[in-house]
Amino acid sequence: MMKRCTILATIIFYCAGIYAQKPSTGDIPKWVTAFAIDYNSNRLDRDAEDGYVDMDFEKQVSIQEQSVFVRHSFKIISEAGVQNRSQVSVEFDPSYQHLVFHNIQIIRNGQIINKLDLSKIKTIQQEAELDNFIYNGTLQALMFVDDVRKGDVLEYSYTLKGFNPIFNNKYSDEFVTAFPSPVYNLYYKVIVPVGRTLNIKNSTESTTPVVHLNAGNAVYEWKKSFVSPLHPDDHIPSWYNPYPEIMLSEFNSWKEVNTWAVALFPKNIPLSPELKNKILDIKANNSTDEARVSAALRFVQDDIRYMGIEMGVHSHKPGDPNKVFKQRFGDCKEKSYLLCTMLRAIGIDANPVLISSSTKRALIDELPSPGNFDHVTVRAKLDDGYHWFDPTISFQRGKIDNIHYPDYQCGLVITDTSTTLTAIKPHAAGKQDIKEIFTVKDFSGVAKLAVTTTYTGSFADEERTSFSNNSNYDMMLQMKKFYSYYFEKIKADSLTYTDDDNTGLFSTTEYYTIKDFWNIEKGVKKAQLSPFVIGSLLKKPDDQVRTMPYAIDYSGKYHEEVIVNLPESWNIDTSSFNISSPAFAYSSKFSNWQNQVMMTYDYETLKDNVTPEETDDFLADIKTASDKESLKLTYGDSIVKTNIGTSAKSNGIYIALAFLMLVGGVVWWAQKR
Repeated sequence: MMKRCTILATIIFYCAGIYAQKPSTGDIPKWVTAFAIDYNSNRLDRDAEDGYVDMDFEKQVSIQEQSVFVRHSFKIISEAGVQNRSQVSVEFDPSYQHLVFHNIQIIRNGQIINKLDLSKIKTIQQEAELDNFIYNGTLQALMFVDDVRKGDVLEYSYTLKGFNPIFNNKYSDEFVTAFPSPVYNLYYKVIVPVGRTLNIKNSTESTTPVVHLNAGNAVYEWKKSFVSPLHPDDHIPSWYNPYPEIMLSEFNSWKEVNTWAVALFPKNIPLSPELKNKILDIKANNSTDEARVSAALRFVQDDIRYMGIEMGVHSHKPGDPNKVFKQRFGDCKEKSYLLCTMLRAIGIDANPVLISSSTKRALIDELPSPGNFDHVTVRAKLDDGYHWFDPTISFQRGKIDNIHYPDYQCGLVITDTSTTLTAIKPHAAGKQDIKEIFTVKDFSGVAKLAVTTTYTGSFADEERTSFSNNSNYDMMLQMKKFYSYYFEKIKADSLTYTDDDNTGLFSTTEYYTIKDFWNIEKGVKKAQLSPFVIGSLLKKPDDQVRTMPYAIDYSGKYHEEVIVNLPESWNIDTSSFNISSPAFAYSSKFSNWQNQVMMTYDYETLKDNVTPEETDDFLADIKTASDKESLKLTYGDSIVKTNIGTSAKSNGIYIALAFLMLVGGVVWWAQKR
């Protein structure tokens, strides 16, 4: 009997789960505000993309009902729009949300054609983040609407019932008020129950809400018409949000957010015998706190693989460290929680840190809310101060002082007393030391190239990870691809690498054979040399007249030497240059000795962006560097072996000098005659 009851309960639970996953239909909630839309307007049609334009977007929220109503209307203005916007798609989390469709319809010549048919709505599980080893259980209700034609308006509305319980019944959200494409009508509404306070803050948005009371509830409404598209400049930093938005949160301070998070990461939890033994093993085999931190960090980074099952409350609530240790996988919050637990058991103070990996320092200007964070790391306190670690980065080596920590800029350290965000000082990202040696035995065009690169910090982490995940052959092909941009006829001969666990240094040595080192133009052999690695980093924005910051690779330091052993002695004009701008520092030096030409470069980015006001100077510095960084070797019977700079100005000078010498020679010969 007990067995039958258990089976029956399982069947009921399974059926209930299947039911919860399926959308249903129903009437529009009474608390929703309805208003008419002018579907005939065409004022913004010329700015439409993909053949359709947004006629209406509404988002209405009832905090008391824990429900979000959405209405969306699209006008199909071309055949491309029929292809691109003839479907309805809504995502929801079945663990706490239920999806109710109110209508799916086509409006054609003023007539409404009903298209709502539950049997045609497919519920699929795409798991878009599975490639990043994240499983969140999100479902997608998808319907391909038939008989959509040019000139139609496709409109649908639905309500999502249920808020994520992990936030303790507190609401927060962000309403975006401009988009890459135009919107004819934009409407937001929030109903706040009696006795609850909603904090509101605008980010580059001037619209203020219309506020009124309804049955004691505060109703906030924002309405905009004919919203023009906003096109951001290219390559803006991740922390810069070009789109205006309205921020909302029931959390009054970062202290409240910290209090919420403390409950998710309890201290002094009972440890399983297996986890205890691992901690004892680390303590016994490492005599100093630094060594013990390094051992614990390496174990969590390398032995606990990254995998997140983030359905429902587990979007923010970590699993028990004992469970994570046993199953040998976890996401960022679970790996960080496990590391903190191990370090505390060793006797080292450690705390989780909530991070926004994209917003970074701009988080300071956001309203306090748990929804602002997408990552968790660790801060540990030793005798020499605080150390920051990211347990999701694998294969980090070297002393803890040299362990790379990404440029997250600020975070919320979860302690019993935290009241605000903590600024995180930039950590040295690392260095690449590159030496490229060309050996040219004759003028046939064949040359040998040996490239030795030493990596530290984040560069070493990346290379170590790449070599761990790829075969030596695949890595050799990837590296060859870089140099094939400069030399088409290049062959990869071999690749070796060394890895030093104690220092964290990672080194590679590449060997190539090049068959087109010399290019022949009108009987003259030419070879173009440049800082191949550093030169690839100097990039100009596409939008050079800017109103937004331009993101640059704030990754560390580079030292590059290009050495060419030539078949004969070679004279070059020894020179050097030094560029120091707010964004980067760049210097070079050319020298030679007998048949060897040497080019030495140093490059370092000084920050992660160029402001609009700095753009003109930045572009000028890039041009100066590009004009001076290269060296062109030429050889022919009719000219002297020399180097020619890449700038047109330099070439012009040489041509002018040659012309004057020719004229002088003719005059001298005429006088002698």
